[in-house]
Amino acid sequence: MDNVSQYNSQFTNIWDFLKDVKYLILFYVLGDFLTTVQALNYGFEENKFLAAVFQSYGIESLLVLKVFFLAIVYWNYRVLRESGSRWTKLLWTLSRKGIVIVGLFLVVNNLMVIFIECSMLQVIHTVIF
Repeated sequence: MDNVSQYNSQFTNIWDFLKDVKYLILFYVLGDFLTTVQALNYGFEENKFLAAVFQSYGIESLLVLKVFFLAIVYWNYRVLRESGSRWTKLLWTLSRKGIVIVGLFLVVNNLMVIFIECSMLQVIHTVIF
């Protein structure tokens, strides 16, 4: 019976994690993947590492990398929950929201490439310099 309760606890833990990272999955994983696939029709990947990965393994490898990153985030979630530190909630909130902001930036950047054929970084570079 102990194994069943441990299994149920892990399942509940994963379910809680997925509810907690729903926007991270929406923007950083799915949003960036889908808009990157479409944006590559209008330009090229500026990240040299990702460009090399795409060339060697295809665009689908981005989704694999994002799922791997999500597994690392889950590990971080578990470590923070089990640490008992008073900073746990703040660290988890900051890391989760930081990744969501990065995901939102990537989606907006890709949408700009798709619709106006200019990335956000190019616009910022033009305005500053």
